[in-house]
Amino acid sequence: MKRTSLAEIADQCPGALMVDATATDEIVKVTGVNHDSRSVAQGDLFACISGAEHDGHSYAIEAINGGAAALLVDRELNLAIPQIVVPDVRKAIGFASAAVYGHPSKQIKVIGITGTAGKTTVAQALAETLKACGESAGVIGTLEGSHTTPEAPEFQKKLSQMQSRGDEWVCVEVSSHGLEFGRVQGTEFAASVFTNLSPEHLDFHKDMEQYFLAKRRLFDQGSGLAVVSVADEWGKRLVRELQEIGHQGLVAVEPNMVEHPKLDVQRSSFVWRGHKIRTRLLGRFNLSNLLLVGETLKGLGLEEEMIASGLEKVQPVKGRMELVTDPGSEIAVIVDYSHKPEALAQALRTLRTISSGYVWVVFGAGGDRDPQKRPLMGQIAAELADEVVVTSDNPRSEDPSHIAQQIVSGMDERSTGPKVLLERAEAIQFAVNHAATGDSVLIAGKGHETYQITGSEQRPFDDTKVAQEALLKRVGTQHS
Repeated sequence: MKRTSLAEIADQCPGALMVDATATDEIVKVTGVNHDSRSVAQGDLFACISGAEHDGHSYAIEAINGGAAALLVDRELNLAIPQIVVPDVRKAIGFASAAVYGHPSKQIKVIGITGTAGKTTVAQALAETLKACGESAGVIGTLEGSHTTPEAPEFQKKLSQMQSRGDEWVCVEVSSHGLEFGRVQGTEFAASVFTNLSPEHLDFHKDMEQYFLAKRRLFDQGSGLAVVSVADEWGKRLVRELQEIGHQGLVAVEPNMVEHPKLDVQRSSFVWRGHKIRTRLLGRFNLSNLLLVGETLKGLGLEEEMIASGLEKVQPVKGRMELVTDPGSEIAVIVDYSHKPEALAQALRTLRTISSGYVWVVFGAGGDRDPQKRPLMGQIAAELADEVVVTSDNPRSEDPSHIAQQIVSGMDERSTGPKVLLERAEAIQFAVNHAATGDSVLIAGKGHETYQITGSEQRPFDDTKVAQEALLKRVGTQHS
């Protein structure tokens, strides 16, 4: 087990001062970093983070009793234990964690992906394409843990473990929360990728400007390759700002670089740099995601022919425009994580393009999250779908019927209202039963999640499995 001295840690934390550590630095060695006093292990550096509700400094004694070897604090505590005092523990914990876990990003190539939508698909597709090119690659992101971007100690520990098992590349989903809370501080990125920006997490970031600035932080962390989609104004702004500071290795990815796109419910294709790519990923936006993958790997020095071959091997990501039905089925049922207005609109536009019949959508909205987006999502569903079934997502502490009412309020101009069925399984069964031959049913909002949160209870619920069960019970209908 690697042991790191306090001096080595303090040296990596801007503005750090060691207290009661000089005489014992050769004796005190840190083997891990933790910010939860309940799970501190022997030899850990305990980071006393001051949050909105709790002050980690209040749990220092509990951490010491649990075996903490030293403290990371923003003020000296009257305790007989070595302390590293820093201006802001939250900002320093990433640097401290990188030092303790041996600076893994110096030995392994890290690609960071940020943006509102597409992070998961791009991260997974990058890893799959790298593997197809003969490289070893792993992913840290939404499908691998409870946080899109893990807290700094867990993140650096994962990087270290992936390096130890022989991975040469790690593709990381970097969320705005992760950037705001410094979870990837201390990480060297070989490449940073920007997908897009649309309203999300505005209950946290307050406005789009603050949201953009949080995302931009990924590109302030180093001089590695910067790959930016300029499909929206935020991407264009990011390119301008990076050009103004003379960022080397900047790649602006234009939407028209997806050439000759052909979309179908079973398979899509496009041409990238003269190479025809056939893919099982659905939707124009997924072709854009694959374009970002191709441009990133080309910018990192991989051969075009190998990249093109690898892109064709990319499999659909669970819960991301995932086709549940088999080829030749009467209807198409798609499960997607589109829980944001723009993502829902993209998914529905895709189905309008490739569906020969009506487009159905079954969706809700998460409780205790972004209430302002609910009427907008209702409006989008009413405008882009032929049939709408409003249901529960993860209502959490909110009344599901109240959330549904807020969604429906955005559909006031619609001549015929939506069907409201708060039991999600019932809503899915209703849409599958009533869809006619040639129709497409989008089950939106939860995607890869295998649970539903109602109140304080988390129970098993998997949209894909529920949809498969509904298809077995389906009683087909015909449009009049």
